[in-house]
Amino acid sequence: MFSTKQFAKAALASIVWAIGGVAHAGLIGTQMEVGYYTPNTSSPYASAIFTPSSFTVGAGQETVGNVEGVTNLFIDFTDNTLSVTFGTILGSPTWNSNDFNGVIFTAMSPFDFESLLVIPSTTMSGFDNSRVSFTDNQILLNWQGLSYIDGTTVNISFTSPSSPSAVPVPGTLALIGLGIVGLAWRRRK
Repeated sequence: MFSTKQFAKAALASIVWAIGGVAHAGLIGTQMEVGYYTPNTSSPYASAIFTPSSFTVGAGQETVGNVEGVTNLFIDFTDNTLSVTFGTILGSPTWNSNDFNGVIFTAMSPFDFESLLVIPSTTMSGFDNSRVSFTDNQILLNWQGLSYIDGTTVNISFTSPSSPSAVPVPGTLALIGLGIVGLAWRRRK
């Protein structure tokens, strides 16, 4: 059996841990490079440029890509999402049907997420989870053969092992700690 002193120490440790918060490994602060690739993932497309091509994920839009002088790709990362908004001067263009036709983001260090999912607010018809892939330090978006118009969006969410939904809420941990203190106090009486 635990002594009252051991219960009190365990409760105090739980409370300190809960108040200290839970570590969350998101994308904020991640350094990345971006490039446009076609006809495959090893061929940078010379008629596309990103300004800037290297960035650190933070508040606001990270970079803007320009493809062939007619389409802009406005890139915005948050801690756990990626949004690409298309701006074009063309009516309804279609990307070529090469093996790969899209954007590759390369991080300077490994990512800490376990899945990527296309968010239902995506307006690019035909862009689904099969068009998104990732490695330990790359995110690949492939819109080969798809059409778009000005204002089309692609929205993606990231799920990491340490996402807030995957760990107890700090307030819950504090309540558990208080419960242990209460049990220890009651036992002492």
